[in-house]
Parts: sequence; structure tokens; C-alpha cells
Amino acid sequence: MAIDVTDATFQVEVLDRSNSVPVIVDLWAPWCEPCKTLGPILEKHCDATNGKVVLAKVNVDENPSISMAFQVQSIPAVFIMKDGAVMDGFVGAKPDHAIKEIVEALIPLGEAVLQPVVEVALEPEPFVINDDFDNELAGLLPHVKTDEVAKSRYLEILDIMGTEDPRTVGYRRKLTAQLF
Repeated sequence: MAIDVTDATFQVEVLDRSNSVPVIVDLWAPWCEPCKTLGPILEKHCDATNGKVVLAKVNVDENPSISMAFQVQSIPAVFIMKDGAVMDGFVGAKPDHAIKEIVEALIPLGEAVLQPVVEVALEPEPFVINDDFDNELAGLLPHVKTDEVAKSRYLEILDIMGTEDPRTVGYRRKLTAQLF
């Protein structure tokens, strides 16, 4: 599934939608030759997922706020959004097989392959939070859009917390909302 996204529709079509399915954001322009190559490949492989991965196409000439928020310096630029946050991305065109692998990796595991029963039966170890990151992140958040040092520190803390920390997704959402 591919949709055209504008500055005005980005919140609903990308950020909100990424809470239910992965969204690939393709930043392109009509004059960009590599964009003309990459776009149809992304569309083909996203369409093949039957809505399990959505492609959001953004014309950077018509929607400069989005490219500024992503700090795009070169196109095509592709970002993978999940749960309101950027999970991965790349710049430049990639071959068909590489795009196919990227898109297929985004299909939720439960819909692509059955998980072994043993993994389902195991309970995860409890995650212990013993830090003061909440206060520091709360103080940095209002400044991340205009202060590069604040944004860098915010991202550094998220890296330190890691993906195992249950707070990380929420803080990534807050960062994305603040930047857009």
C-alpha cells in the first residue's frame, strides 16, 4: 500500500499509522533520477505485503517541513517508522533484492512465521529501572527541536537505555512528536 503524504497529513498518515503497522517513508523529488528508480521498487514490495507494511511517499519540494525534520541532505532518503519513531533508514537507491529483504523483515513475526512453542512459554526476566533518565529526558525534550546539543544528549540517553528498556519506545514517540 502506497500513499502520498504532505506536511499536513504526516501526523495521521505516518506517525499515528506507525503504531499499528511499519511505515516506510520515501523522501523523493520529481527531478531526482535515483528516486525514479527506487520509488517503484518500494511500491512493488510494500504492495506485496497486503497492508502489513505501508509506503508513505513525500515529495520534498512540496513538503519541506518533513525533510527538514528528518534533516535530509540527499535524496532518495528512506526512513522506517514504527510506534511513532524512526527505527532505521538509508540514503540512495538500493537494488530490488535489498528492498525486498528490508520490507519482508518488517512484516510482523507472528504473521510471517510461527514462533516455537518453547519461546512463547518462557517468561522474560523483569526489567529493573535504576537511573535518573526520566528527569533528564523530560528536561531536554522541550529543547530538542532548536538545540542540537539537547537533541544529541536525548538520543545518547535513548541509546544507553537501549531497546530492552520499556520506556524507550515512549520517549522515541515524544521525540518524534516534538520534532514534527
